[in-house]
Amino acid sequence: MTQSPQTKVISATDIAKGDTVYLTSCDAWSRDVALAELLNEEDVDWRLAFANRLREVRSAIPVTAREDAQGLTELAAA
Repeated sequence: MTQSPQTKVISATDIAKGDTVYLTSCDAWSRDVALAELLNEEDVDWRLAFANRLREVRSAIPVTAREDAQGLTELAAA
């Protein structure tokens, strides 16, 4: 059985408020994971590099996520 590739979102800590934010497809940060850009494996590295250059966040990391039944992004169960 072939395993489907895992999708990810970029998560980071907002410098000003200290809470978790997610990178959107329009290069903004959202506290709502449903608005996060869902990335396939080949896009994670360059989006992570972009996120790590931004001054408004720190500790950007890829986090496993998926699309829900309504087509919105949700974090995958651990």
